[in-house]
Amino acid sequence: MIWKSGPTDAPLPPLADGSFLVGSMQAMLSDPTDFMVKQYQKFGPIFRIKALNNKFTVIAGPEACLFLAREASKHLSSWDTWHSLDAEMGASQSLISVDGEQHSRLRALEKRGYSRQTIETQFPAVLNVINGFLDQWPVGTSQVTVPQLQRLITDELGMLIAGQGPGEYIDDVRTFVRIALMTHITRQRPGFLRLLPQYRRARDRSLELSQKVLDAHRNGKRDPNRPPSLIDDIIAATNDPTLMPEGDLVMTALGPYIAGLDTVANTMSFLMYVLTTKPELYKQVEAEADALFANGVPEPADLRKMDVLHRVVLENFRMYPIAPAVPRTVKAPFEFGGYRVDPGTRMLVATTVGHFLPELHPEPEKFDIDRYLAPRNEHRIPGAFAPFSTGSHTCLGAGLAEVQIMLTTAALLHYAKFEADPIDYKLKKVFAPTPAPDNSFKLRFVKRRNH
Repeated sequence: MIWKSGPTDAPLPPLADGSFLVGSMQAMLSDPTDFMVKQYQKFGPIFRIKALNNKFTVIAGPEACLFLAREASKHLSSWDTWHSLDAEMGASQSLISVDGEQHSRLRALEKRGYSRQTIETQFPAVLNVINGFLDQWPVGTSQVTVPQLQRLITDELGMLIAGQGPGEYIDDVRTFVRIALMTHITRQRPGFLRLLPQYRRARDRSLELSQKVLDAHRNGKRDPNRPPSLIDDIIAATNDPTLMPEGDLVMTALGPYIAGLDTVANTMSFLMYVLTTKPELYKQVEAEADALFANGVPEPADLRKMDVLHRVVLENFRMYPIAPAVPRTVKAPFEFGGYRVDPGTRMLVATTVGHFLPELHPEPEKFDIDRYLAPRNEHRIPGAFAPFSTGSHTCLGAGLAEVQIMLTTAALLHYAKFEADPIDYKLKKVFAPTPAPDNSFKLRFVKRRNH
């Protein structure tokens, strides 16, 4: 164990590489994961970062994953990082902004809505959404990958969890979420952007969508054949205002439309990049997908047997993590790796640095799906693989997301043929707010298959 609780007279952590004026700003904007991996290899599992007027202490690697899992509740707080986003949506709290007992209560409330079972009981409905998506995409044309998959993934999640897709509101939700996260959370953009008419309209229309979803459930307009959903659960929970105040409903009901926008959709975009630029891997997954659908709509157990696709997804999680670090504020002092961390310190817990350490993943820059076969099983090494974070704030929808990614990928490859456009595209990542392929990566819809 490399940490201990309580005040200490240990020195502050070393300052990461950077210039005198702007510190590490440029490196953190261009590729924060790569920068933090290099600083870990230079300084070890703790260092400080300065980016203009922002200062953070970073703990990184497998040691940080272990600390987050065991000690976060004692030493770290989510509130200072996230509560301004709650307020932006008129809410007093959210699952992501609270810790301790209240976090556990909200997690229990929302667990069913974001569970693996939510999607596994609705495969036919998901496939209908995917086929509708393909029907609206003219064969032979190319589309920018990220916004196209954001549309598909958000349609799926809206239908699954809230009973309806975002429809005409999708661009509003995308604009609202991007600017809100980049000004409140990652601070990649100045706060005055929230004063602009484009943002205010997007925010208002996003909340309007959420209110319509709530009204539909309250007024008996929801499908009576559907099992109770997240929306039903949170409405019922308003009977206990300490758990779900009435004023928090709108933000919480917007969750299904936000949940996959910069996470599952970006992960899928990287995955389609991998498959369309690795023809042999594409052929293997396509063959698995065709076998999966040989008898019509597959069962969840059949999806779980897709060995190659599953390992491709795991390696995609490793090489292209969507959340390079978890932001927190220190609430109680501790010593980590021989250095002190004081209360009030803004902290980044870089949980995915371990994904790129050669001592955990030999040749980490290589896309290698055999890492997940015995005896290697690199994803089972403690702290080596944390695509959904770790500890009490581990992504509530991790199981749902994995099933969604696998089913959507299998369906896209079974019902259609895609190519990268340009065919020789070289990956360029952007971080706005989370990593994704840049807009020069397009998917060309070559032809319909098996339809």
